[in-house]
Amino acid sequence: MKYLVDLFKPLLTLLITLIGLAFIASVLSPRANALIEEWIPLWIVMEPAEQQVRDWLGLRTESEAGWWHFWGRD
Repeated sequence: MKYLVDLFKPLLTLLITLIGLAFIASVLSPRANALIEEWIPLWIVMEPAEQQVRDWLGLRTESEAGWWHFWGRD
């Protein structure tokens, strides 16, 4: 049994590291997020967490209209 535990510890560490790096990449880059969602369709579930982290970091995915645009603003 100890052999199995010793075998799966590094695999679990690698899996968690890859998921963490993919999450960071998807938060920082919309292009990476699209690529990850294409490969892993279940990744769309992470969207609320990604948006929350973007809000905390002050990153915006859509740009706001400039102050000189008086039309099209709510």
